[in-house]
Amino acid sequence: MNKIRMKRAAAAFAVIATASSVLAGCGGDGGKPAGEASSQGSSKEKVKLTFETSVYTEAPHKKAIDMLLQKYNELNPNVEITVHGTDYNNFFNKLTTEVVARTQGDIVQLYPENIARYNSLVEGGAFVNLDSYIKGKDLETKLVGQELNKIDGSYYAVSNYAWGSTGIFYRKSLFEKAGVKPEDIKTLDDFKKAASKLGADTNGDGKPDQYGFASVVSSHAFTSSEWYRLVARPASGGIYFGDGEQGPYTPDRVNVNSEANIWAANWWLDLLKDPNATPAGTRDKKTTREMFWNGAAAMIMDGPWFIGMTRERDEKLMNDLGLIPQPVVSYNGKDNKPNPTMYPLVAMISKKSKNQKEAWEFLQWMTTPEAQQIIEVSGMIPSNKDFSGSEDFKKRNPLGAQFFEYVDKLYAPAVMDPPIAEQGQLAQIMQTAAEKMFVGNVDAKTALDEAAGKMKDVMKK
Repeated sequence: MNKIRMKRAAAAFAVIATASSVLAGCGGDGGKPAGEASSQGSSKEKVKLTFETSVYTEAPHKKAIDMLLQKYNELNPNVEITVHGTDYNNFFNKLTTEVVARTQGDIVQLYPENIARYNSLVEGGAFVNLDSYIKGKDLETKLVGQELNKIDGSYYAVSNYAWGSTGIFYRKSLFEKAGVKPEDIKTLDDFKKAASKLGADTNGDGKPDQYGFASVVSSHAFTSSEWYRLVARPASGGIYFGDGEQGPYTPDRVNVNSEANIWAANWWLDLLKDPNATPAGTRDKKTTREMFWNGAAAMIMDGPWFIGMTRERDEKLMNDLGLIPQPVVSYNGKDNKPNPTMYPLVAMISKKSKNQKEAWEFLQWMTTPEAQQIIEVSGMIPSNKDFSGSEDFKKRNPLGAQFFEYVDKLYAPAVMDPPIAEQGQLAQIMQTAAEKMFVGNVDAKTALDEAAGKMKDVMKK
């Protein structure tokens, strides 16, 4: 391993908060090139594949994935696929450990911005180049977000599951009770005023027991990401780098302490200080979702997966579930459209897999209408454009279909995290800065200047 790879591997271990156990036997040794049948796959022995994902702990995704595996096993009784997963907050640290140790699953499901980071942890790359399966084929154009899955012009993942953007879900009954009209929330200031008005002391103890907007404010990753997806990126163009997180990815282009991002941090701090607007110290996304479902919060920022989660939680809540787009962000006299990240869940094949051909056959099957209809159970929007763009889908999932309208008519092009190997370190620096500002009340400029210095050091290595 050369010095650069050694540094990246060491840095990856540095961000691991707690020790994670390594999956035994997820991958084999000396896998054959993609497209070449393995000796095990060509024999009568059962082909065994392992599938790792961060969403399996969520009930709608577990239901959809279990149904997928059951159906595929019916069609291919010689293939046995085992799912491994942990909660979102721990999944990526655990995967880092596994990739460095070369024990990750045959198939790994993650997000496009993670591809370069994890592939680079191993000399020569940890995952299979999928160009021979995708380039020049229908899959290249019919899957939402497929263009995001490249490293140096080559595909390393397939967008075969589902995708989502984000919007603001609201409780219709709480809006009506407070006299707030969802159609009046067009700008960020409209949003702040509504959040304050929706908060209420309903039991007369002098403290709000109902909040306008449930946001994560703790050591969780959402403490930084909810802020910059809703406020900072539309104003500044990028948290890590300007111009929509585009390259060149050089130290001089680090953008975290720009005037726009400092303004956005102070705006968010003002929102958090309003006792009616949002609760203090909400530790994770699960907590804020429960608050929304229990009627303790009127609004929450989430994606189409939240529709399935709400239905799974309580079918009756669906009648009280509304959705509005993220608001326009006005900064320095300019109105900036929201540009929330697109979240396609994509799949990679490990180079250590003994059954790369069989792994691909499963991933390709997932793009078919038969599989996409099962994936719809997850609540996210299936990735096959023909399937999810159909009138039948819109009738079955009218709230989910609204995201198409938002992305097409109301949102600017989505801004993703930089697809570079150093992104894990940059994200950890950003998270630390967010905790200092929003939990520790450190001055925004001070915290972001410090973060900029650390990010520049990372990019100089």
